[in-house]
Amino acid sequence: MKFSYNWLQKFFDEKLPEPEVLAEKLGIHSFELDGIEKTENGDTLLDLDILPNRSSDSYSYQGIVWEIAANFNLKPKNLIPDFQGDENLDVNDFINLEVQSDKVKRATKRIAVDVEIKESPEWLKNLLESIGQRSINNVVDITNYVMWMTGQPVHAFDFDKLAGGEKKDIFIRPAKNGEKVVDLSGDEHELDETMLVIADSEKALDIAGVKGGAVSGVDENTKRVILSAVNFDFQNIRNTSKKIKLRTDASARYENEVPLCRLDDAVNLFADLIKELVGAKVSHNLIDTNPFNFDEKKIIELPSEKLNSVLGAEVESEKVLEILNSLNIKTKFDGEKYVSEIPCDRLDLNIPADLIEEVGRIIGYDNLPAEMPSEKFNIPEQSKFKKNFYKVLDLLTSLGFYEVQTRALSKKGVIELANPYTSELSFVRDNLLDKLRERVEKEFVNMSEPKLFEVGKIFTGYETGEPDKIVAEHWSFAGMIGRKKIKEKQKEDLFYRTKGYLEKVFEILSVKNIEWKEGQGEILAELWAQGEKIGEVGVNFWEINFERLIQNIDESVNYKVVSKFPKMERDVAFWVPEDFKVAEAEEILKSQNLENLVSMEIFDIYKDKENGRKSFAFKFIFQSNERTLTDEEVNGEMEKIYGILREKGFETR
Repeated sequence: MKFSYNWLQKFFDEKLPEPEVLAEKLGIHSFELDGIEKTENGDTLLDLDILPNRSSDSYSYQGIVWEIAANFNLKPKNLIPDFQGDENLDVNDFINLEVQSDKVKRATKRIAVDVEIKESPEWLKNLLESIGQRSINNVVDITNYVMWMTGQPVHAFDFDKLAGGEKKDIFIRPAKNGEKVVDLSGDEHELDETMLVIADSEKALDIAGVKGGAVSGVDENTKRVILSAVNFDFQNIRNTSKKIKLRTDASARYENEVPLCRLDDAVNLFADLIKELVGAKVSHNLIDTNPFNFDEKKIIELPSEKLNSVLGAEVESEKVLEILNSLNIKTKFDGEKYVSEIPCDRLDLNIPADLIEEVGRIIGYDNLPAEMPSEKFNIPEQSKFKKNFYKVLDLLTSLGFYEVQTRALSKKGVIELANPYTSELSFVRDNLLDKLRERVEKEFVNMSEPKLFEVGKIFTGYETGEPDKIVAEHWSFAGMIGRKKIKEKQKEDLFYRTKGYLEKVFEILSVKNIEWKEGQGEILAELWAQGEKIGEVGVNFWEINFERLIQNIDESVNYKVVSKFPKMERDVAFWVPEDFKVAEAEEILKSQNLENLVSMEIFDIYKDKENGRKSFAFKFIFQSNERTLTDEEVNGEMEKIYGILREKGFETR
């Protein structure tokens, strides 16, 4: 936003520093400087990047001058007059105002008569033209001047262009759907009921908060003017401006929230300039729907100890008082704390830390001593969830899996959204597998066997058992080995591949006591832990409650000596009934408690459908920590295995 150096000078009796010096210091301590620009009339413009948090006070000259005062230890003048109107002119004889929307926070109206439309004086034209505002006539120029001075947009309506007799009914109401307004530039805009208009009894007069309408604009024939200043809900004006694709100086201020109290300065300055520069008679009173209570003060207390602790330096109380008071923050110090009365236009100041920031930036953070913090830092406890998630991530990616992240919105589920983004995404997901299947189907374009997994939140119901939760949710862990078609003879082998991947996950996480139980239908197995089902496994997929899974991690560390003696391997294959399960075979073989058996795993399953049986092939590894095992010792242990197999009626191959 560009500010005129000459205009700023009007606020100070002392000569301001040169524009370059002024700009540099404001750029360091107040706002980012976008540039300095010389004008044809000998003025200099300071282009300041004012962020939204400071728009409430600094989208105006009234706000910027306090920044100059604080940075250069100057005292600005008050250029807002105490207006005295014509005691014989009563606004209530001319206007009846009715507000029909809660989006109007405050509205004021005054009447001016004996108006003479003419050119503005040179000083006013020069100030406006220096900031890129074209001079139109004295009344319109005054409205622009008032807005730039105070940050509060104001508007002038030609009283005699409004419908009605000598007393006009004015309404601030929602627009009608399809209602059209031609603005002062001649452009037509179609409005809807979410937007606001100022209207008479017959028609809309303007697009409220955005731009005036041609139907009520002042011209060379104007003799009576309604002086209007209104404060609107900032979100409504922002939305209106976006919808009709029209952004003006007025809407830019409204959409960043104009303080209610700024309206008082604006209406007084507006009325005074209409009286002095136009020669009009202005009503002594005004219609005001919500007068601002200046007796209600926002007070912030800041302990000096906290200020010094945060800034990391001992700042003298006299310096703090000088800085805050020069920013128009009236402050006193009682020996322990600063008590500050916050200006009504500083909407960004709400807590003690805000005042600390004000002191720090005016002093200059580069002027504060650089010291190492005296506080001891506690190393935060590592997240159990993240630690184990990354273990799973590293393991599965090393095994050829790809992690995916699918969206939580779904076309089906248990929890339905009150305001869905689209009708196709009106639920939040209650499982990961549905979206995982969709992703696998898409990945067949890139690979013949896509292996994907995801860890993400799912939402399973409204019964949470926790007062601070609205819905039941937990982290779920799902995976899938993609196959376009799975033949019957491939299912068992594929299931054991899936099971093998999960067992590697359980191993890397040190999960104990996972029990595999028989499932139903496409769910071939259920996973149970501590008497609770925590997951399901199919031929080529799984989904597990990840939170319950990591609750079963055994974090105790058991150290085992690595044997320096060689291993010896033996393979055994034997026939079992067709419906016999691997887990049952493993239990039988483990029951022998062989002294030197260190591992056992199945490496082949063969089905003999003609004879209604199948073959399991196991690999056994033997090793001792004390000596090299002999063939006789290993063969002796293998005989025990053969014995239990014969005892159970299984034929070895």
